[in-house]
Amino acid sequence: MRAGWVLVLAATALPGLTVAAQPASADPTGYHIYAHGFLSNGIVGYNASDTDRPTSIQGKPMPGALNWPQAPSPDGRFLFVAPGTNPQLIPYAIGADGELAATGTPLPLPDVPVDIIFAPNSRDAFVVVGVQNAQVVPVRIGADGTPTLNGSPMPFGESLDGVASGTVSPDGKQLYVASLLPRQLLVFDINADGSVSPVKQRVSTGLNPIYPRVTPDGEHVYVVNEISGSVSGFARSGDGTLAEIAGSPFPTGMLPHVTSITPDGRYLYVPNMGSGHISSFAVEPNGVLTPLPDVAFAPDRPGTFAESSVMSPSGGVLWALGTDPLRGGEEILRRFTIGSDGVLDLDESVAVYTGTYVADGRTLSLVPRR
Repeated sequence: MRAGWVLVLAATALPGLTVAAQPASADPTGYHIYAHGFLSNGIVGYNASDTDRPTSIQGKPMPGALNWPQAPSPDGRFLFVAPGTNPQLIPYAIGADGELAATGTPLPLPDVPVDIIFAPNSRDAFVVVGVQNAQVVPVRIGADGTPTLNGSPMPFGESLDGVASGTVSPDGKQLYVASLLPRQLLVFDINADGSVSPVKQRVSTGLNPIYPRVTPDGEHVYVVNEISGSVSGFARSGDGTLAEIAGSPFPTGMLPHVTSITPDGRYLYVPNMGSGHISSFAVEPNGVLTPLPDVAFAPDRPGTFAESSVMSPSGGVLWALGTDPLRGGEEILRRFTIGSDGVLDLDESVAVYTGTYVADGRTLSLVPRR
């Protein structure tokens, strides 16, 4: 399906932060959840918690359509989006009640943005661009949220190589970028000034690798293979280079997408855009993924599949965003509790239709209350 959206963009002229492991705990203050649609304009927000019903946040900023990415700064102060029809990185300040307010000055981008990735320091970010010209654009975030170029963009591929997505290691030393058509996971070093080195390693993956994720302890890296229907796993060495884990790749459903991992690093969840369930895995100490029971995303809504997911700060709840074809592709937000054994349990009382459409991309964010 992502290949289809690539063609949509081509026709118009033209796809995280990982924090240190910590034990699950109660969630007394709740958090904000933001969603947008790839094929619709507007960001909707909800105040939510592990137990209460989500309530709508006032306002609906309109950054533009054909929008794959959004990402909050790790400190929870800003939310950034990047529309494809008018390539720019747009900052919004996050208010006390989760309301979004335009702030700072948007940064024009040199090509179509596919992903926004933050370093743990909340100051440095990286925008992967380039349906035509693959580049990592290093960005420095100002006090008011204004993004500015932090050195020259780093080219890393040929035409269409830039349909890519990424993540930063917990120590902030490496950027990992999944490059779609070449079937590779790329390793960049992050310099002290927030710029990136040229690619220092390319490892092979399955078909259409997207949305890599580093475990909270920094020991392993996983990337979903969209067309292969699997997850490739890699051991991460001290210098950030990768070696594939024995038994990798690990099968998922059809068209796996944006994963989530518990804060303690014990469980990994993979929504499937082409299947009706979320794939669940226990993460073994050696990085091997052991399958857990699959859980249906929307058993009462045939053809409604999950695409994007986020983890609550407590590690006790997984939120997933999917697309309902029977409502013209409208997105639906659902909540799953996570058992002590890592098995998901659908909370059937939460089924929020967002008024945004087609959950393709990193279209869901969770920001703890400050």
